[in-house]
Amino acid sequence: MATALPVTSRVPAVLSSEKVWDSRYSMVDAWRGLAALGVAFYHLGFPFEFNMGHACVLLFFVISGYCISASTDSCKRNNVGPKGYMWRRIRRIYPPYFFAICFFVVTRLMKLQLGNGNQLSQPLVVWIQNLTLTQWFTLVRHPGMYAYFNHSLFVAAFWSLNYEEQFYIAMGVILFVAILFRKSMLAGVVGLMVPAFIWNVFHPSISYGFFLEYWIAFALGALVFFRLCKATTFAGRLTIDLTVCFFLIFSVFRSGPTHLFSAARTVYNEWFLTSAFALVLIFARPLDRWFKSSWIGWALGDLGLISYSLYLTHQFNLHLVSMVAARFIHLGVPQTLNFPMQIIFICGIATVFWYFCERPFLNKPLSSRSADAPREIAPS
Repeated sequence: MATALPVTSRVPAVLSSEKVWDSRYSMVDAWRGLAALGVAFYHLGFPFEFNMGHACVLLFFVISGYCISASTDSCKRNNVGPKGYMWRRIRRIYPPYFFAICFFVVTRLMKLQLGNGNQLSQPLVVWIQNLTLTQWFTLVRHPGMYAYFNHSLFVAAFWSLNYEEQFYIAMGVILFVAILFRKSMLAGVVGLMVPAFIWNVFHPSISYGFFLEYWIAFALGALVFFRLCKATTFAGRLTIDLTVCFFLIFSVFRSGPTHLFSAARTVYNEWFLTSAFALVLIFARPLDRWFKSSWIGWALGDLGLISYSLYLTHQFNLHLVSMVAARFIHLGVPQTLNFPMQIIFICGIATVFWYFCERPFLNKPLSSRSADAPREIAPS
């Protein structure tokens, strides 16, 4: 992948016909950390005026599209086929998830000992679904407005991983076809946007668990990758920009400006958010070097490092961190620090989990060049 070329002062960096960026994008890590933190804030009861948790997951899907496109592109360039690609994805995503399920079981056993009911008494098929990330099969028979309404989920927050798993499989198939016919993967990504668009127009507010429901969000992230890191012509980049803008304008047209942030789920609200976020990622790219060297970039980069662990562990530890914070309040800590303490404890648990249960499964870069792929953080 080409190294970023200098841009003359007369041409804006984003519009330069010579600019092809490295796939390593520090702001992506920062946004991932903020999104994970936003989900934790939401579940801790922060009084947002809209469904902040769901909005943050949508950002995850866009980020995932960028990162997985970079990963599949790296596999293609380094002669790693679909089998190797899928093994790297499974090794990266599943072990931390499995340990999170084990962690969940331990906490439920502790609650059982305290007389708070048995949450582990589930049918065998539900256990199999949760161990294989196939809870979405339940939604096929019992669809709902939001995928996290799925009663088969041990942890409601894990609903997004059901879609991520399907995204990875779809990208593996696209990689196989691209290698077989020696074509760009962009055609496969865009090709799936057509049935996804049709499906969502006919089912704008119902979740059946099938990946097409959120493929547009994922594909927008993939378009950001191809726009920044692969497109070498002004026409190619402009086409991608116009495609992203289409979803932004179409969502406003179908939903109406006054309903974009309504409480009820509609795909048009989601497209508005994800397409706007994709445009932010595109046009903020020239600022990434400055951001990375700033103190906020450093802090948010570290938060992004533990984002998957934070996402995996926060929801079933809410009661625990609330109890610990209450204990500190009882010992004389000001009440105003109650919520910040809960956030610190949640992040502390995630950090420990990351060190022991996620860090050992980080994939090594396929190339010696550090810019060949984004920082190895699991999108979720």
